[in-house]
This record gives sequence, structure tokens and C-alpha cells, in this order.
Amino acid sequence: MESPALTFAALDEKIEALPLHPSLRISSSRKAKWGIALVAIAGALVLILGKVLPAKSWVSVLLSALLIIEIVGLVLVAIAELPGMKFTPAADRREFAEILDFDMPHHDGLVAWLRTFPRERVEAMSAFASLRTLRMQSKLPLLTGNLDKLGALPVFAALIIQFKDMHWPPQPSWSEVILFGALMIVYWLTLLQVGARLRLELYDVLLKKALTA
Repeated sequence: MESPALTFAALDEKIEALPLHPSLRISSSRKAKWGIALVAIAGALVLILGKVLPAKSWVSVLLSALLIIEIVGLVLVAIAELPGMKFTPAADRREFAEILDFDMPHHDGLVAWLRTFPRERVEAMSAFASLRTLRMQSKLPLLTGNLDKLGALPVFAALIIQFKDMHWPPQPSWSEVILFGALMIVYWLTLLQVGARLRLELYDVLLKKALTA
């Protein structure tokens, strides 16, 4: 039976199939995802509805309910994240070492799998991955600058915009609403691009290692 050809799609499928260390599964829990979604949706609705709806008593009740939903989302994220957090440097280093020990045999197995394919194919994919990595590293700053290095700062900036000069019911200007939405969209697109770049760099590293003796 002919073995399947080596492709980037097949390599990505192998990477996705790698098991995760138990400590890394906590951060992607369903509670955390629901919490982030509630914070984002409720925050956007507060800004938009606070602008378009009149200053009536029922509007204040509606916005208060959305604010409560936003707080509930933050609580869900905290509940999902706090149990897996290490609050001492020694515990954090120990967990990181455990993750490395867990990942290393899976990484070596992936490299061994790549070495089962013809060397010419691996060399061609490695050269192409290196080229695309360089191009992506040069193109990404043109769109986002150093936004991908700001971490959670854009999220805090959006919250400051939302609650700056807050009065109830909130009446944000259209410029604040547009800026809040644009910041969230650009930040999300940046995260997607950074994720793609990191995966491409992983392809490049694995293929190069598979070519070493």
C-alpha cells in the first residue's frame, strides 16, 4: 500500500493530534470561552445601545442587566483560569519543566514521522516554509506594528474607553463606539495572524530538524 504524500495539511493534522499537558487544558475550558464571549458581546451592546436608545428608565434597566452579564463573564473567566494559575515562581517553573518533559517525546515522534518521507520532499517543504516565514514576519508589522506584543493592553484600553467619564445611562460618542469596535476587530485579526505565524514557524523548525542527521 502506497504511503500518503507529505503535505502541510498532513503535518498540521499531526500537530493538532498531539496531546496537551493537563495544565494547558484548563485555559481552553468551556467556561473561559463563554466568559470571554459574554464580556465581548455585553460590552459592545452597552456601548451601542447606550448611544442609540433614549435616556429612559427602561433603558437604564436594560443597560444595567448587560453590565451584570459582563461582570458574570469576567467571573466565569476567573473561575476557569484561577485554579490552574501558579502564584509562586518556583511552582510556575516546575510546571513549565513538567510541560517540557511531557511534550518532548511527542515532538521527537513527530520529527521521526517526518523522516519517513523522501528527503527531497522534506527539503522542498522546509525551503518553502522558511520563505513564507520571512515574508509573514515582514508583512505583519505593516498592518499591526507591535500590537501583537501588547498582550492584554488593548483589552484594558477598550475598557477604559467604555468606562471613561461614565454616567448612567451611558451615552458614548460615536467616535468611542467606532474606536472600541475597530480596536477589538484589529486585535482579533492580529491574534489570528500571530497564531498563523507561530504555526508556520513550527513547521519550519520541525522540517529543519527532520533534515538533520
